[in-house]
Amino acid sequence: LLLAAKALLAPVLLVICAMVERRWGTIAGGWLMGLPLMSGPASFFLLVEHGPRFAENAARGTLLGMVGAGVFCAGYLLMANRLGWRKSLVLAAAACLAASYGLSFVRLDLGATLVLSAIVLALVVAAAAAVSTPNAEGPSPGHSRRGLALKMVVASGIVVCVTVASTVLGSQMSGMLTAIPMITAVMVVSSHRAGGFGSARRLLRGTVAGLWGGGAFFAVVGLLVSAATPGITYLVATAAAALVALAVVGLVDDAHAAGAELTPDAKARAAERMGPEEIHDRQWQRG
Repeated sequence: LLLAAKALLAPVLLVICAMVERRWGTIAGGWLMGLPLMSGPASFFLLVEHGPRFAENAARGTLLGMVGAGVFCAGYLLMANRLGWRKSLVLAAAACLAASYGLSFVRLDLGATLVLSAIVLALVVAAAAAVSTPNAEGPSPGHSRRGLALKMVVASGIVVCVTVASTVLGSQMSGMLTAIPMITAVMVVSSHRAGGFGSARRLLRGTVAGLWGGGAFFAVVGLLVSAATPGITYLVATAAAALVALAVVGLVDDAHAAGAELTPDAKARAAERMGPEEIHDRQWQRG
């Protein structure tokens, strides 16, 4: 039963994410993608199998892993408009893996880990706000059944493999591996190829906000898992993740709009260039 739960929970959450993106746009889908859809269930299963102390250390490892995920998002955002999706994917993934490998040797307490993660993710937010949208906006990429099935298999495999191998990997490495942005990479490339850089940028802008939500999630888990019941711990963590991610996605959008606000004529031209997908994203952000 536990193995079935491991195999099914993350794919079900991924299907929900795809439905949200189709209904409310790429920023909403990216926001959900940044949330701990794989690392959250993995954290719960690590708690069930190894106890609160292991889950607390794994939460600290996941926060370090999110630094690598943030490096990927920032790298892709800053390079993709000039280099295209292939080179950007390779370079951003290499930077992510290098950062994650370096951090695997770091041993910090929860407080220092939170500070490091917050600094890096703040820089990623600044990068997401600074990247301009190209003149031509593509359509929403959508999801093929085959592509969605592949993402579901990847999500299920990561959760099952990490939790099964957790005894060998140790708590920190187990947590770090759950934060590797494999599905985010697949989705952003799919969005970029189908809808252009503007679509990929909107997806990653939501993902960056979701990473802040993931940081809030694991901060709560690290603080409460040894002191509260699992139900309370993960309920409070989920609520904190959703609220923080929603707040940050609004801040990123406001900062991007402020940076792009040059003159009334420029604003009018930007409105004329805005495609239906971006209009939909802005309506979702405003409520």
